[in-house]
Amino acid sequence: MIDDDAILYYADHPVEFVEDVIQATPDPQQAAILRSVAGSKMTSVRSGHGVGKSTVEAWSVIWFMSTRPFPKIPCTAPTQHQLFDILWAEVSKWLRNNQALSRELTWTKEKVYMKGYPEEWFAVARTASKPDALQGFHAEDLLFIIDEASGVDDVIFEPVLGALSTPGARLLMCGNPTQL
Repeated sequence: MIDDDAILYYADHPVEFVEDVIQATPDPQQAAILRSVAGSKMTSVRSGHGVGKSTVEAWSVIWFMSTRPFPKIPCTAPTQHQLFDILWAEVSKWLRNNQALSRELTWTKEKVYMKGYPEEWFAVARTASKPDALQGFHAEDLLFIIDEASGVDDVIFEPVLGALSTPGARLLMCGNPTQL
């Protein structure tokens, strides 16, 4: 897929990964989000409809999976519709349209995984209905993605915040600014 030197470069340069590998052009706000995810433990995005939050979340999933060995990427949203029909469909779209990525990553209705490593190198979709949906994820590199975060109950965040003690763990929360 990508040679080792490129992987090391792209691990810290998600905007360039999106441009060069995914072959998309992030707008300035999307680029800022991607850079924040690369450089910060926690990134929170509050913005209105139609600005590309789900797209940048999908790009983050693909970037993180492609530039780290054996990552785990739990993704959640308050409803099945938001998680599967919007976020998970967006991940599928970007993988389906890219032959190089689709050769390496397998998309299913609940999981995306690196071919040959479905149990160890994956992103998974879990509805934010119970706190234990996001418990038990352990890896050197974790990326939690919470879509429509303002609609997710505070108790769901407890296992995520606990997991952020892992040095390679990150959190990307996106949503409309309807509540704290």
